[in-house]
Amino acid sequence: MAILSTFAALATLRCGILSNRHVRIVRPKGSRMVASNGHREETSDRDRFNAMEHRNWEHGFESYHQWFGPLTRQPIPALLAHADFPPSADGGEGGRTVRLLDVGTGPGFVLSAAIDNALSTDAKRQSFQLTGLDISKNFLSLAEKRIRSQLQREQWHSEKIMVDFVEGTAELLPFSAEIFDSIVCNFGILHFFNPEAFLRESYRVLRPGGKVSFTAWAPPTRTEGFRIALESIAEAGNPNVEGMPDGPYFFDFGNPEHAMKVLRSIGFENAASVELCEMKWFNVKDGDTLHDILLKGTSRTREILLGQSPEEASAVKSLMIKKYDSITDGGRMPLSMPAIVSSGKKPFS
Repeated sequence: MAILSTFAALATLRCGILSNRHVRIVRPKGSRMVASNGHREETSDRDRFNAMEHRNWEHGFESYHQWFGPLTRQPIPALLAHADFPPSADGGEGGRTVRLLDVGTGPGFVLSAAIDNALSTDAKRQSFQLTGLDISKNFLSLAEKRIRSQLQREQWHSEKIMVDFVEGTAELLPFSAEIFDSIVCNFGILHFFNPEAFLRESYRVLRPGGKVSFTAWAPPTRTEGFRIALESIAEAGNPNVEGMPDGPYFFDFGNPEHAMKVLRSIGFENAASVELCEMKWFNVKDGDTLHDILLKGTSRTREILLGQSPEEASAVKSLMIKKYDSITDGGRMPLSMPAIVSSGKKPFS
């Protein structure tokens, strides 16, 4: 069974407190293996897909952090703004705790930015409860170290920040209903077997008036790094690798119309999608590096690259280098990697 440990409702998760009381790894006290519609959603396709994602992220977390980090941090200001974090409406009135959930937290980039935003707010009496969820223990450990270090640097200003880390799956969120004000997901939706289930779960755990926002890559015709890889595999290798688990089309939510249609079908209002067309992959300087990043720091692309025969693998890599040089003028221009930010609001009634 590849669906990883999930936990009881957040209200009951008050254990595993670390030495810094503001940053906690939440330990399991139960499991939630039934989806919000009351039916079990366990199929061999789901299990194999989730096993692939877990295996590759436990392996590739450092490469993702190093090479994708400078790129995937770029949409975070827009991601948080579309989730209305920190909230723009009720300021610091009454000292209410504002709760944000970061699904697929990875190295903790979004949580780090959320802390900066929270500490810069003028709401003196407002406190913030931030939660990062991921299927990868290695990612959670990396994120916990990042956030602990950040709050230690801000120790004189961080009393109003509490951060929990939870190992669990986005499609069966281990939290009670209507407890979060904002939910964000930075490129994680691309790695879920059932993205719609994640959005249904987000709707369930959001408070009325709360917002969800998520990022996805634009189609490969516009994301040059992915176009180089996919075209090279199709032209010089084998795109239909044996044993590759079935899953949703990787670029589904790079289509704004699709993203908004799904959000509306679940019940979200004010559904919107915007393209961040200025995003560039500045730290990739040659085609050989691009190949190695996709081999070591991705999931599905890694599986396809690993599934090539030795001859196919060599040909794919050579063609990727050639295409990279052509598109970037020999590395003089960065790869264009636009993303789509989509969002919706849970209605009050």
